[in-house]
Amino acid sequence: MAQTPPLMKQNSRSANVKISFPPRETFREQYEKENTINKAGRPYTRYYVEVKQYSTTANIPSDANTITFINYGSNDVNISGIVLNQGQQLTIEGNVNEIDTTIYQANFSTSISPNNSLTVIRKLYS
Repeated sequence: MAQTPPLMKQNSRSANVKISFPPRETFREQYEKENTINKAGRPYTRYYVEVKQYSTTANIPSDANTITFINYGSNDVNISGIVLNQGQQLTIEGNVNEIDTTIYQANFSTSISPNNSLTVIRKLYS
């Protein structure tokens, strides 16, 4: 029988090395990582801002903490009973971590016109 060369014997010993994996995060550690703490040591909530343009009558769901309607057109727009003239805006804000679930109706005084322009800005939690 052939003998195993000395180099092969050394390599077979290295196969017994154990691989160590970092310990799994606890649910608390995962929660703290997702709900980050700012430099002042206070927690904060993540959000993003969405901006949309409307030029025809539409139902606009809020599902946001803050929603702002700005009439950039020359025609009036009625937002669920509140009339916005040219250049006027309407802002509806919630308290921290509140979400407005209202569906707002936007109706222009002239239904189809190149002068209709409503900008809607929503603050949404991520």
